[in-house]
Amino acid sequence: MAVTYKHYHDVSRAKLPKSIKDELSDLFNNNLHIAHSKTRTSKAALSVLTQRFRCQGIVSAIDDLYNEGGFEIGSLQSLKEKHIAFLVSYWLGKNQTRGTIENKLTYMGTLSTWLKKANIVKSPESYEAVKALPKRSGIVLDDKSWEAKEIDANALIGRIAMENKHIGIQLMLQLTFGLRSQESMLLRPYDTVMRIAGETYLMVEDGSKGGRPRRVEITHESQLSVIEIAKALINKKSKTTIPEEYSLKQWKSKYWNTLRKYGLTKKSLGITAHGLRAQYLNNLYKILTELDSPVRGGEKPTKDILESARQIITEHAGHSVASKANAYIGSHAAMKVKTAKDLTDAQILAALKECEGNKMKAAETLKCARSYLYKRLKEMSV
Repeated sequence: MAVTYKHYHDVSRAKLPKSIKDELSDLFNNNLHIAHSKTRTSKAALSVLTQRFRCQGIVSAIDDLYNEGGFEIGSLQSLKEKHIAFLVSYWLGKNQTRGTIENKLTYMGTLSTWLKKANIVKSPESYEAVKALPKRSGIVLDDKSWEAKEIDANALIGRIAMENKHIGIQLMLQLTFGLRSQESMLLRPYDTVMRIAGETYLMVEDGSKGGRPRRVEITHESQLSVIEIAKALINKKSKTTIPEEYSLKQWKSKYWNTLRKYGLTKKSLGITAHGLRAQYLNNLYKILTELDSPVRGGEKPTKDILESARQIITEHAGHSVASKANAYIGSHAAMKVKTAKDLTDAQILAALKECEGNKMKAAETLKCARSYLYKRLKEMSV
């Protein structure tokens, strides 16, 4: 039986008429756990956390209509395009980012589907003012790995394991296989190592984003050693490495509190658990290309090698679109722009002089795009 988020408090606290609250409650009871994502492959119900975000997003939007827009809607069935247009305008007026507004439109799109009025919510690109906002690039410009902060992952994880061996092995699973935190918590060591046609790999599904299963190749005995350690720490009921006395929710609280204690935050050491995943994927890129990743300043490999590496990294990360690899390894084009922005006027002029005024050669020397060099020279009136 699907677990549905307990939405009572979110609905009851909203400043809305009782009839609307009742409608929302009925809709949430019947639909909140159902997935509507086009990229989701699992038929399993949505996680309680995702349900909570969806519930709170919808309640907040309807609350905005009533209390900020002054719309006295008798029923949610009365929702029209003009109401969504108001919300978009209101969110823009609050200087919310494009990503935030896109998420909110997704929630309202889900609500409109439940109401069988899907046409009232358009795609984000259909709203000109939203379309004009800068897009989220999805390209990392700084290496998020622990290595980038000169932190020995094995040593720090070893210290944490001395206090809590279950958290320690979950962090090692993240470092060894590029798992997300929740994936490492819900991994069942005895059930996930597969051997087919001479290949050995880890099958990751529980706790994955969108319920999307994936294979992670096992190429070294050291990886299997981590699995063996995990097997010795399983909970005999759930077969995961979460201790029996904890629910998933309780364990997450214990896990994150422990990580904060050891400085695993951006504010403290400048790293998070997610950095282990970034470290695995950037190191995988080097194995595949024999070059450092773009975010680590590596040279660009041949097109076929780069495309193959990006595809493999995307699959290991559990995404469906190759461009998602950029969120971990960066892109050569983005790094070129970032590096170019650090150039001083003096460096540009010196390179231009060294190349005897040849702007093409100067751009090559500076490792920046010619168009960027022309722009900077124009700004300097050169």
